Amino acid sequence: MPRKRRSRYVFHRRLRLLREGHRRARVRRIILISALLLFALPLMAVPALAAESVGNLPAVDGLSSSGFKQDMLIFDRHGTLIDDIGDHGDHRIVVPLNYISPFIRQATIAIEDKTFYKNSGIDFGGIARAAIADYTHHHLAQGGSTISQQLVKQVFIGPNPPPTIQRKLREAALAVDLNGRYSKNQILEMYLNTIYYGSQSYGIEAAARAFYHTTSHDLTLGQAAMLAGLPQAPTQNSPLINPTQAKARQLEVLNAMVAQKMITPAQALAAENEKLQAFYPSNPLQAPHFVDYVLQMLQQQWHIRPSDRKGYRVYTTLDLNLQNLAESVVRNQINSQGNYYDFHDGALVAMDPKTGQVLAMVGGADYYRPGGQINMATTTTRQPGSSFKMFTYTAAIESGKLNMTSPILDQPLVFPLGGGTDGLKPWAPLNYDKRFHGTVPVKIAMGNSLNIPAVKVELLTGIPAVLDAARRMGVTSLNKDDSNYGKSLTLGGYGVSPLDMVTGASTLATLGVRHRPAPVLHIQDGLGKTIFNYDPAKNEFRAVSQQVAFIIDSIMSDDRNRCMEFGCGGDLTLPGRHVGAKTGTTQDFRDNWTVGFTPSLAAAVWVGNSDYHPLAHNSTGIVGAAPIWHQFMVQALGGHPDEWFGVPAGVDQVGGNYYLPGTESLPPTLARSWPTCRFRSFNPYTISDAQLIVDGLPCTLGYIPRGVLAGTSG
Repeated sequence: MPRKRRSRYVFHRRLRLLREGHRRARVRRIILISALLLFALPLMAVPALAAESVGNLPAVDGLSSSGFKQDMLIFDRHGTLIDDIGDHGDHRIVVPLNYISPFIRQATIAIEDKTFYKNSGIDFGGIARAAIADYTHHHLAQGGSTISQQLVKQVFIGPNPPPTIQRKLREAALAVDLNGRYSKNQILEMYLNTIYYGSQSYGIEAAARAFYHTTSHDLTLGQAAMLAGLPQAPTQNSPLINPTQAKARQLEVLNAMVAQKMITPAQALAAENEKLQAFYPSNPLQAPHFVDYVLQMLQQQWHIRPSDRKGYRVYTTLDLNLQNLAESVVRNQINSQGNYYDFHDGALVAMDPKTGQVLAMVGGADYYRPGGQINMATTTTRQPGSSFKMFTYTAAIESGKLNMTSPILDQPLVFPLGGGTDGLKPWAPLNYDKRFHGTVPVKIAMGNSLNIPAVKVELLTGIPAVLDAARRMGVTSLNKDDSNYGKSLTLGGYGVSPLDMVTGASTLATLGVRHRPAPVLHIQDGLGKTIFNYDPAKNEFRAVSQQVAFIIDSIMSDDRNRCMEFGCGGDLTLPGRHVGAKTGTTQDFRDNWTVGFTPSLAAAVWVGNSDYHPLAHNSTGIVGAAPIWHQFMVQALGGHPDEWFGVPAGVDQVGGNYYLPGTESLPPTLARSWPTCRFRSFNPYTISDAQLIVDGLPCTLGYIPRGVLAGTSG
């Protein structure tokens, strides 16, 4: 090419390059100026243009982190979380900014909005960079948003809005308004409690718990950098789904923190090398039957439901250490003895008698098996057997008709009516050993759980009086008219829950003061406002006199009273400790109970089968439930000194026996033969009540008809 021609070519080529450079620079200036105008003009002194651009905007006043929809948290008495109830698996737990680790605050600002504490809600430099990137990629990207803009998008616009210019304008306008009404720390707190981190976690507290099983307060620098990188792309940057990309994003966050002089390069390197274990989403639930019980109480008493999403913090009475112990001993007994005796379910309720606080509740052997959600600790469908006799003998002593040494003739009895499901057949109660023991004192009859003496005591005292004592002492299920209950009441022939039984035992453990079961200590809403504080003094009721309760306690705590049937020194005793206890076994061995107490701890135990099939090998309360009760009480009371009651005023002591004043020498009414009916045959449909009563008592037949239904309970 000739030299002149080549020079002209070079000149024109340079000119084209220069023009192209000028054109590109002009385009960049136009984009920058347009971006600045688009986002600045609506926010300046052109209200008409702003209104036309963004439309009607929602008010940003009244925002508060604690006002966001969030989980209900349920804690044990020591503040240990036992359940976090979210919204169909989504979780948000609001915490104050000063609780959150400085690492996560700094990491968030460094990677999301480095001018956060300086900008007015929008970052013009960030907008320009985003605009250029948008032009380069030929679409409107999501970048350039400040923390304030991201917050208003979450709260007012929605997490996945269409990428339109009008939406960006609305977002910017709201962000500026937000910054005019709230401090930067308030905005940062709301952001950290709102933004989505993945794994169904909204807010940093839920994310810390979900990903690392820790709290936002205790996050390490490595964990904080990993979590701070998630809001940009929660799935793409997830350490669970894409660990390589997550690690790269973590390093990006750490480098941003170093650039902002928030941490040193050495700290960043240490955090980068930190070994992190991320966990898949889970919802750990402890004491599930107790949690169900608490939720039921919350709805009934305070009209509080998890679906309210008001962030209630419920501090319960549960002692998680005792709960774990209770679950362990129930499970171990079923595993070791359940196959032989054919029982496969169990329940245990423990209570502080002095306050009514429920300390442990096992509602079944396995909450997650089919039908396992039925809470056997609160259901009123199972019969308590002879454990109910503590109410019968309490009513008897209270009546003044009997004392603890009153003699009772243990003899065959056949009542004309009272057997079968319709009550129209003869009924012959039997002792569970199917023997008769002659004349025994009340304390021996009660201690050895003899059925025939118990029926005699019940009928002498009166079924209405026994019902009244049981109801006063805490039994809530026997709420029908008195006429609905028959002679089998004292043998535990009507359904009562373990929770009611432990309430009755607790009433004896406080010398007659009843506290209704109390599962909740304290309730706060999401704003920190106290909804409820438990006051035991407002839950006290004098159900039985001190004197009567002391006499029953004396009978139930004297192991000599039960040696005849149960042997001495067995599972109804606690080594070196005073304790009252009573077993129960229902007809056909379908239910198996032990109830007992000290002044500081009461527990009721049930074992059986949810389908009601009977236990095998004549399994009584002493071999089924008593070992559970014994192991629980021994370990739960470990380290506590022995406690018992002094003799209260108004009780007369004669040797080792105790009496209400004036009852030391009562007529031996029950030592005599029971009144016999004056008829030989009868029609159950036409016989009158008067014919069934002799000398003021229900009469018995002088013979044993075929097919009588025997009642056994131990």
